[in-house]
Amino acid sequence: MSERHNNGPLIRNEQGISLITVMMVVLIMTLMGISILAVTGSERQIAGSVSASEASVAAAESCVSTAANILQQSLQAHGVPVALLSNAVPPGPVPLTNQAVLWGEITNDGGNPDFPVGAGSVPNLTMTVGNYQVFGDIDRMYLQCASTACDPIDPTSRFDIFYQFTCVSQNLATGITSQVGALYSCNLASAFCQPRPY
Repeated sequence: MSERHNNGPLIRNEQGISLITVMMVVLIMTLMGISILAVTGSERQIAGSVSASEASVAAAESCVSTAANILQQSLQAHGVPVALLSNAVPPGPVPLTNQAVLWGEITNDGGNPDFPVGAGSVPNLTMTVGNYQVFGDIDRMYLQCASTACDPIDPTSRFDIFYQFTCVSQNLATGITSQVGALYSCNLASAFCQPRPY
């Protein structure tokens, strides 16, 4: 009679299992690497968009400060100074063809129902700030007595004039556009202007 020795379970051929395990680990790590690259790329794109948007807003805000300067100089000179016109050397921000329109908007209540960009727009100022074209509009809103008793004929009466600035910056290459508005109050006697909250 023959004896059979059974020392444990029958071992099957497992020579390829380590290769399959390594391939699975490599596949998982590759998928993780691709997803990390995709997330990094999307974060860089978001950061670039935020940076471009901030630059666009900064360009529009520079237009507001320029509009305040134009307004103050014009009130002091009782007209739009020639040095601010686009044909001056160096060129100013006020288009030459818009000088009379701008002065009308500075002196007349209710302003002019125009706007800085779009079809039929007549911007009061145009500037280039970096990669952005910036267009601005100045509108006189109303005149308000600065003291309790005001007489429009009395030269000692103090009046404040309220103006609204609307500035739009556009980057034609990227299509990014930002609009900023501000309300300014100017003292008629001293031509002093300061920002006011809405």
